[in-house]
This record gives sequence, C-alpha cells and structure tokens, in this order.
Amino acid sequence: MPGLTGVIELAAGGYHTCARLEDGSVRCWGYNTDGQLGDGTTTRRANPTLVPGLTGVVELTAGAQHTCARLGDGFIRCWGLNDQGQLGDGTMTNRSSPTLIPDL
Repeated sequence: MPGLTGVIELAAGGYHTCARLEDGSVRCWGYNTDGQLGDGTTTRRANPTLVPGLTGVVELTAGAQHTCARLGDGFIRCWGLNDQGQLGDGTMTNRSSPTLIPDL
C-alpha cells in the first residue's frame, strides 16, 4: 500500500483492513458503514486512515465488521458493529471510535 510504512501487523475483517504500525498507532481502510475503521465516521476510505486517539497498541484483531486493539497498558478498545454485543462494552450500540471495554 503506497505511503504505509512500518507495518508490523494486519487485521482483516469482512470488508475492511487495519494495520498496526511500529509506533503503536493504527490505520484502517475499506468499508465503514458500522464504524469499523474507528475514525469517528461511517465514511468508506480507500486509503489507510489514522484511528485518532489510539496509541500504544500491541495487538490488533478484526471481526467481520468490528475491530479490537489491546494496548500496552493491558486495556482493550473495540469499535464497529455491535448489534449482538460483540464489542463487549455491555451495549448493542455501534461504535465509530475506539471504546474502552471494561472488566477485561
């Protein structure tokens, strides 16, 4: 992908992909109807877009239409489709920005 350097991990969902970079940041691109890119919107992105406010990521994973990151401090943040409670935040509300998952 042009302009994307320092990638150390990729996570692919149904129609979106996210990359964890060496500096602990995350960039996502693709389909975004449910906020699975984590940029606070539901706008599709053809180019890697920074997930704002997400730093210190040490592990990244994606489901069909959601994404989760484990941070260096041990906390987990997830975003995207949540119609079955798959984000683990105790709701069934979609999240377009990384949301802290309690009790993990």
